[in-house]
Amino acid sequence: KAAQLITKKINEYLKTQKQVILGIPGGRSVIGIFDLLKHQKIPWEKVHIFMIDERLAPPDSEENNFNQAYNIFLEYLTKQKLLLNKNLHPYTYFNLSEKEGINAYKKELREISHHYDIVLLSSGEDGHVGSLFPNHETIKSGEEFFVTTKTAPKPPPKRISASKNLLQKSQTALLLFFGEAKRQAYENFLNKELSVIDCPAKLVNEIEDSYVFTDVG
Repeated sequence: KAAQLITKKINEYLKTQKQVILGIPGGRSVIGIFDLLKHQKIPWEKVHIFMIDERLAPPDSEENNFNQAYNIFLEYLTKQKLLLNKNLHPYTYFNLSEKEGINAYKKELREISHHYDIVLLSSGEDGHVGSLFPNHETIKSGEEFFVTTKTAPKPPPKRISASKNLLQKSQTALLLFFGEAKRQAYENFLNKELSVIDCPAKLVNEIEDSYVFTDVG
């Protein structure tokens, strides 16, 4: 259903705009969706892929989020000449300082758009999305585009992430709670007494066109 919804939204947006910015994360929950997207009827030549977050690990590392997405579906799409290489936007600024790196990635995004059109978000067991962690500097940041941290609660500690403000500008958001380990995160998401600072996944409530997918409800 998530893969079908992404397909539907991309095709809808392309009726009124020339291109679509799709933001993707890492993690186990999105692997099946990535695999299904290979077979959807999507005009990929009009889609730009940006990362929602990236672990500051070498590009060929198994910890690198883009590397996971590339191996599962982006390589296939480019080899089939469905998706243009220039439409792939991995975070490649490892030789720069973290601040310079996120500024460079911001510039890359702003050359095409000022926001994502569609974001695929997968909640962690603690309710984090992207690399925005509960009660952490990342979710508290007022940055408009991207944030960086050296103290992520989950390894590796060095990461970059779309900021809360940038994610909330998205036109459409899909939020996943897959697996029994995500039950507490899902309950926190539904708990009206908790804030976005306590449960970053709640930021999708600020996105008018948002959808929640779970198998633990």
